[in-house]
Amino acid sequence: MGLYLKDQTWGWLALLPKIFVDAYVRKCDSRLLETAWIMGYRALVCEEINVPFSNKNYASNSSTTRLIRKVVIRAKDVPELRKKLGEVNYRKQFVTVQPLDIEVARWASHDSRIDSILLTTENIHVFDKKQQNTMKYYSKPLEIPLHILFRGDVELRGVIYRRMQLYAGRRVPVIISSMAEKWNELYPPISIVKLLLTQYDIPERITLNAITHIPWVIISKKEVE
Repeated sequence: MGLYLKDQTWGWLALLPKIFVDAYVRKCDSRLLETAWIMGYRALVCEEINVPFSNKNYASNSSTTRLIRKVVIRAKDVPELRKKLGEVNYRKQFVTVQPLDIEVARWASHDSRIDSILLTTENIHVFDKKQQNTMKYYSKPLEIPLHILFRGDVELRGVIYRRMQLYAGRRVPVIISSMAEKWNELYPPISIVKLLLTQYDIPERITLNAITHIPWVIISKKEVE
């Protein structure tokens, strides 16, 4: 099962079976979905969905895109995290936690209801070496939105570079997502692979897994909503 790209410009990537996934889109509407399809995405995880859908698929103009609802939980302490987790349907929704405290980050690493832990400019301090070890032990994916990789200042990008080398280099699962609100904020998959290689020294195979296999395994296990 997989998608074989026919575009010759993809080089060796075109030879690999894959389903490209954007694991965090803020708003999914028909124009964004059509653009994502053209770029090669076959699954999107959407915080807000403005089209008729089930989390099985969205079909339009002979294209079929798998849609899953995204729930992002911001929590400053463990009781708040546990309360909010009790309010989501983790069997049907893609649950991402943005920890604002180190203890929240530790807890999120081993809770099986949580699909990924989101790194942002607000919480980068919680992603230390101990957090890396904990996430590796529980195989908890680190989710990194593209906008913080390419829009920050030099100092911030240096901090992010070191975190990415620590986590990706120590085999913590990584998910790369766009956080797009509009169609023109999506990134073509090949651009993501090449940009992370040239700007952050992340090997192509790691980035490729971050936008295909790792998020796809998560959403393929979700029940139809």
